[in-house]
Amino acid sequence: MSTYDEELNALVRAMDGWLTRAGAGAGEGDAINDILSSPRRETATRSVRHHEAVEAFRRELSDGLIRADTANQLLRLIGTVLARLL
Repeated sequence: MSTYDEELNALVRAMDGWLTRAGAGAGEGDAINDILSSPRRETATRSVRHHEAVEAFRRELSDGLIRADTANQLLRLIGTVLARLL
């Protein structure tokens, strides 16, 4: 695996972690019993690891030729993730 693949994978793992933490939310109070007795939490958070923009960028990166529109799709995805975190 190339250094670029490793860096991309690290970025995607970080975004997945940010989305998971952001989507989990915080409940009222911190008591363990309140959490355990409450209904199981659900989130609409999805992993970006297998998003089509990431997959396309990964394919083109391994081919050694990244098209501008593919890079733009990945950057838009990253921008969307960051916008939801802030």
